[in-house]
Amino acid sequence: MFFTNEQNKVSINQFMKKTEDIKIEDDVILERLKLSRVILDSIRAQPEVWDNKCQFNINHVGEQLIKWLVEFDGEKIVIVDHIYVILYRFLCEFDFFIEAGMELSIDLQSAKDSIQNDSNTLENNLASQILYASYTMPVNITKSILNDPKISSFKGFEAKADEAIKLKNDWDTEIEDKRKEVTDLKEKLDTYKTGFNFVGLYQGFSELSKQKKSEAFWSFIFLMVMAVLIISPLVTEFILTTKMINSGGKVGVDHLFILIPMFSIEIILIYFFRVILLNHRSIKAQLMQLELRQTLCQFIQSYTEYSAEIKKSDSGALEKFENMIFSGVISNSEKLPSTFDGIEQISKLLKSVKGS
Repeated sequence: MFFTNEQNKVSINQFMKKTEDIKIEDDVILERLKLSRVILDSIRAQPEVWDNKCQFNINHVGEQLIKWLVEFDGEKIVIVDHIYVILYRFLCEFDFFIEAGMELSIDLQSAKDSIQNDSNTLENNLASQILYASYTMPVNITKSILNDPKISSFKGFEAKADEAIKLKNDWDTEIEDKRKEVTDLKEKLDTYKTGFNFVGLYQGFSELSKQKKSEAFWSFIFLMVMAVLIISPLVTEFILTTKMINSGGKVGVDHLFILIPMFSIEIILIYFFRVILLNHRSIKAQLMQLELRQTLCQFIQSYTEYSAEIKKSDSGALEKFENMIFSGVISNSEKLPSTFDGIEQISKLLKSVKGS
């Protein structure tokens, strides 16, 4: 912020007002003042643009320009030469940074050409400033730009870009390797998951099998107990009758009435024996089905992998297998007698006795 600075604007405007109607007898100085005013007019019209394009001279001679503008008055005509040279430096830098395809305005170009032609008439130190601004200053401006830290960072851009590309390729390779490793791990985990699922299924069947084995054991015990209970009345009656005969007693009609409740008890015991027997057979059938399922679980994974190709041509390849594995455990209850079967048999026996 230099030409847009309010204080500097005031200094420029005051100088322009002082020199608007000034009378100078020296025509050369008067012409130099007119050319200076042309440049200052452009600066007043576009201060932001001149600030943007003239940073080099703002840093080096900006304060000097304002100093000479403030100190100028009609009696210090020599100051015009200093203002004239400094403004030429600004004009050269402004021209240096004009975008490609654009040119200075006619007034500024004419002023630049006139100052260059006038360099021979200036004092040596001022003339050297004109030569410097025309030829050496553009080089210095270029050097300052190239040595700027922000610009210097672009010098290593190609090396950094190559390094970034190499790093990206390394990352891509590493990511691809990691992706393959993750895929392999996923496949293994899927296999383990499937295996654990089948292990869980096998354990479930194993628990059911243990439960059914326990039921089968106690069913067998009850069956033996019922067998003993069924035989016991007959053996007891046989022993008592044998003793009575051996002791000289006779078997009479009264003895037959004793046999009626005994036979009733026998029928009831036989009925319950039959119920327990059928239940025991049902449990054994269930155990056989559970053992079959446990056996099938041991090769189901290999079977499904093998059948994957088969199912492409036959979608029902696993249907029987799945029906076998996931069907319910069947207990054969078709021949299981109901509770009322025994009562019905007893009532028939009683009717026959009454009829006799």
